[in-house]
Amino acid sequence: MADKLDPHHLVALMSHVFDGNPDGSSCHLDPTSLNPGYGITNRRETSVRTFPVLDAIASICVFKKKSQVAAVALQLNSKEQQIRLTIAENQEVEDCVDDHLKNVWRNLQALSNELAAERGSGKHEEGSPNIPKDVARALRVKIFSEIYQFSLQKEMRRVGRWWGGLLNFVRKLYDRRGKPLQGVELNLFHFVAGLDSALRLIRKLERHPEQGLTDGEWAEVYDDSIFAHARARLVLADRNQFGCEILARELNGMSLLTPFTGHMQKYSQTP
Repeated sequence: MADKLDPHHLVALMSHVFDGNPDGSSCHLDPTSLNPGYGITNRRETSVRTFPVLDAIASICVFKKKSQVAAVALQLNSKEQQIRLTIAENQEVEDCVDDHLKNVWRNLQALSNELAAERGSGKHEEGSPNIPKDVARALRVKIFSEIYQFSLQKEMRRVGRWWGGLLNFVRKLYDRRGKPLQGVELNLFHFVAGLDSALRLIRKLERHPEQGLTDGEWAEVYDDSIFAHARARLVLADRNQFGCEILARELNGMSLLTPFTGHMQKYSQTP
């Protein structure tokens, strides 16, 4: 897959599309161990950002409920301004995966063009330019819905594993406090509320995939998901990324403690 676009612009754009960390880096990635070569770039900020973006691309290639693992490699020719993505799986890569990734890439190109037109020819500060929330909204929702529909079975399997325990935990936490929640607990409550609203429509899609969702319903799922994700980031960043662990320790021994809090403690530093 090769297109004549500035690869660094697309990397920066996709970091915003998938709402990654502010610098796009993974907290488990040691930047001192990186030695990018083959003309990728000599700028640490862009190099480190590339790796989580590739992880994001690999994640949207997975659509089966289980036993599917994907990895994506990137090759680029800076001189020719060409990008090539290579997909590998633990089994033969199906044609639908290739078609899906190409479609997402075309939509991202269209989004890049709309954003470029909005920015015009003005110069920006070093780093990724800010993307206005209201620009190309319809196209953003379209990209979101196509990715969600392709990976629906995988996503709903994840929901089936974790959602019941998480929802039960937050409900009991709310009841036990006996007063308005604050801080990390309030953000956790808002995260669950936003995701619950999105899942209401997603379950409708799961039950009747032939009917699909309307454009308005997909916009609602998109907004709820963005809201929930923003609150989840606040929860995971709380108290220097130890907020979930501190909460799990505080609640240790209480009757509301469920197996979910153990996972909160284990994954409290996961982005």
